[in-house]
Amino acid sequence: MHVQYVALCDQVIIGSDGRPSLIGVLSEVHAPSVPFTLPRLAVAVRLLFTADEFGRSFRIEVAITDPAGTELGRPGGEVTLPVAPADADSLAIDLPLHFDLFEIGAMGRYTFVLHVDGNAAAGAQLNVRRVAVG
Repeated sequence: MHVQYVALCDQVIIGSDGRPSLIGVLSEVHAPSVPFTLPRLAVAVRLLFTADEFGRSFRIEVAITDPAGTELGRPGGEVTLPVAPADADSLAIDLPLHFDLFEIGAMGRYTFVLHVDGNAAAGAQLNVRRVAVG
């Protein structure tokens, strides 16, 4: 398994052809004060599996921590790959994870770490910075 990307964005749309569109890719948010709510936040992940991994299940989780290092959540689930067709040598899987009304309680760095079968595989961060008003 190879992580092709982990990105934070406003929204992920999976087209009828299976291709993802990442809308509003971000790594930083400016705010005059906390707490505040991001109306929408998404984690977009693409994993590439090789033919020898076909037919197996993988536990996928995203550990989310706040600037103090407190874990806010660990959403996830099982991904089961199909049996490999004779001519396939790899399979890319897109995993969009949407959060509506994501609460920001402090300035600083929020981390989103992708875990595959309990092992940290990649991550992204969201820096929340204070901006002066006026």
